[in-house]
Amino acid sequence: MNTLIIGGGLLGLSTAMALLERGEKVRLLERCADAGLQTSFANGGLLTPSMPEPWNGPGVLGQLAASLFDKHSAMKLRLRAVPALLPWGIRFLRNSSSDRYLRACRQNFELARYSMLEYQKLATRLNLDFYAANRGVLAVFRSDAAMQARLAVSTQLAEAGMCFSVLDAEAAVATEPALAGIHKRIAAAIHFHDDASGDAHLFCQGLKTKLLASGVALDFNQSIRGLKVKNQRICAVETATEIIPAERVIVAAGVHSAALLKTASISVSVQPVKGYSVTLPLPQSVRGPRIPVLDDAMHAVVTPLGNRLRAVGTAEFNGFDTHIDRGRIDNLMRVLKSLMPDIDAHLDHALALPWAGLRPMSSDGKPYIGSTTVDGLFVNTGHGQLGWTMATGSAQLLADLICGTPTAIDPAPFRVGR
Repeated sequence: MNTLIIGGGLLGLSTAMALLERGEKVRLLERCADAGLQTSFANGGLLTPSMPEPWNGPGVLGQLAASLFDKHSAMKLRLRAVPALLPWGIRFLRNSSSDRYLRACRQNFELARYSMLEYQKLATRLNLDFYAANRGVLAVFRSDAAMQARLAVSTQLAEAGMCFSVLDAEAAVATEPALAGIHKRIAAAIHFHDDASGDAHLFCQGLKTKLLASGVALDFNQSIRGLKVKNQRICAVETATEIIPAERVIVAAGVHSAALLKTASISVSVQPVKGYSVTLPLPQSVRGPRIPVLDDAMHAVVTPLGNRLRAVGTAEFNGFDTHIDRGRIDNLMRVLKSLMPDIDAHLDHALALPWAGLRPMSSDGKPYIGSTTVDGLFVNTGHGQLGWTMATGSAQLLADLICGTPTAIDPAPFRVGR
């Protein structure tokens, strides 16, 4: 059966590869001029099964309310975005109870852990080059009390396979010598051993090259107007220039997925949440960090990507606005300096490249993966900040569902219409 995939980011490309390797005929449509130019372009560069927590944890309402008056808040709600967020926001808050939050953590971790196994196999099988590193992620804390919330969740997930070590300041600096300048300010750290890092955009480009070499049609600059349904079965995709017949359609269009699915009367509770990054070149004379470092207090991470350093953070609820707020970039620069002052002193801040992208965030913190009530129409979206972490596993899970083969994990928590 011919499959038309809408979306040329991590999820769309990974899904195309998963189906191609099962012998399916695939065509991919992407609204941008190339693959991986939106949410996948300059993200945190992290694959983090250690961080499966949804952003709507207990107490999130108070955090969002306070953020209206705090320009430095890591999770920021813009007042003008509130009206558009209301239906989604009610579900977001309803899912912030302790029971629902912890259940989502466990379900996300199961998918993320499976995805990491599939990611490693895929990257090796295709011999992809994207500054991959498998040294884990180091989360640092300024007080023991600050560590307890993350440690509590991690300890619960240890039974499901999460692997981590609690470190004192000396061990943290031994693990990442770039932290030597703040040795006295580190109370404790957690080393999450199974996390990884790399350049997500280069990963997308690698997948694109492999797909093209296999004869897959990748059509860029495609403005998708909607989905065509006849007798409750998908029959076509309408672009700005043509109507493309389709026996099977997969919507993996990130933050644009909800609007596209609505044209087929399918609803998914997904809203855009803006994140920021800033990338700086590392001088050849400077030895950069060897492992990504998470500043838990600031909800920001510094990731080494070859000869570059990237600081990433912020969850901003501001609709589809991608305007770069200079204050947010300055915050990330301060995080970088506060974590690695010795390295920051040698960086040329004039060469910093700021970026803002929109994460597709579901209201219950879990992605949508699977079939819909329209025959032949499938979804792979809503992964939020865990898009790269879950991409390969989500693609394999969806391909198994489509092809009718047994799935490695339970797909029920991620079904459309849950």
